[in-house]
Amino acid sequence: MNPQIMGVSGSPIKNSNTDRLIKAVLESSGLEYEFVKLSRMNVKPCVACLGCKDDNICKVKDDFPALAEKVKKAGAVVVGGYSPYGAVDGFAKAFLERLFSFRHQNGFNRGRLAVAVGTGIGRGVPGMSEACEQIARALEMEGMTVLGKLNIVGNPECMVCGYGETCMMSALPMIHGDDLTVTPEKFRKVEDQAETWKKAEELGREIAEKLKTQLMM
Repeated sequence: MNPQIMGVSGSPIKNSNTDRLIKAVLESSGLEYEFVKLSRMNVKPCVACLGCKDDNICKVKDDFPALAEKVKKAGAVVVGGYSPYGAVDGFAKAFLERLFSFRHQNGFNRGRLAVAVGTGIGRGVPGMSEACEQIARALEMEGMTVLGKLNIVGNPECMVCGYGETCMMSALPMIHGDDLTVTPEKFRKVEDQAETWKKAEELGREIAEKLKTQLMM
């Protein structure tokens, strides 16, 4: 059975905050769904070859064409990424670029429901809102209806690399000021961000209602 809703994550971290919030939207919808971890696939950036212009099928030999067929059959997609260097990650960006193959003549993404998820290392630190906005903008440019944008406060790699407390390039001062000691309570979990989690569940239910209404029309 084809999924009625798809989740696509650009986060390479196993069971990351990004993954879990995407899944919260999927699961709260009550619909058949599939979750895709882009870091476990081979999805390259668009090479602008225009091989898709006649039939909307990307000709690049990787995992995207098979993924594209699933997206085309899904009523909604939830796309999430994180924000290294203040912009959406490369995995999510490559996926968004490849949606270009849907555009020509038919605009296969028009009207598809969508939710954007962006994770950053802290509110006020460049990247979190930018990543979410970049994802949402790409989906909107494809003609999708973005029902919501979810921002998560996550954790920098400096929390686990072993050098975060002493490295001159550590991101910890931006988040914790002078207290650079890495302790368990400093790790951010999306489940503890109650407002964001609640909104994710609401968006899942909204997707289900809207898809149900579409089927009745």
